[in-house]
Amino acid sequence: MTVKGRRQEYVEATRAALLESATELFTEKGFAQTSLDEVAAAARLTKGALYHHFANKQALFEQVLQTVNDRIAETVIGAGAGEDGPWARLTRGLDAFLDACLDREYQRICLQQAPAVLGWERCRELEARMMGLLDAMLHELAESGQSRLQPSPLLTRVLFRMLSEAAMVIGEATDPAAARAEVGALVGELLHSVHGGSPSAATSR
Repeated sequence: MTVKGRRQEYVEATRAALLESATELFTEKGFAQTSLDEVAAAARLTKGALYHHFANKQALFEQVLQTVNDRIAETVIGAGAGEDGPWARLTRGLDAFLDACLDREYQRICLQQAPAVLGWERCRELEARMMGLLDAMLHELAESGQSRLQPSPLLTRVLFRMLSEAAMVIGEATDPAAARAEVGALVGELLHSVHGGSPSAATSR
């Protein structure tokens, strides 16, 4: 391996260690109560190394948020990948998303802290990948002739905001598992209005 290759590996490992320690601390202590000194110490790195990668704590938090969002997006993609047909892929993907709302990192970082730290406008910009996944699923459903509604930016936005609010309900509930079941049943009923078939059993489990 070349010197440049080893240096790049070190840079990537350093960044990954910082993101891992920051994710743990933001999840357990919260953004306001976590210092950059703590993040660097937990990663066994200097504060200077942290500033080499992130300009400030907000920039670090934003990257943590993006990393968690990407993990959830990959989960949604993976859940639907093995399903046969666009309706099954859509319902299985949304089922995986609702399950992800029970994940403590997702609850604490994406649902509870991100709006206060970054503001709603920036949070919505960072949701672009998830919205794109939903849009692609809706187009696939329509192209297969299984949708009562034609796909449009408005349809995608309305359904995505519904799912975002569903996620907030689960994240803020005193009994998240019960809220997930109740929200899943409701989402299944609403999706029925788009598909025209039976409400999805998966979303209500």
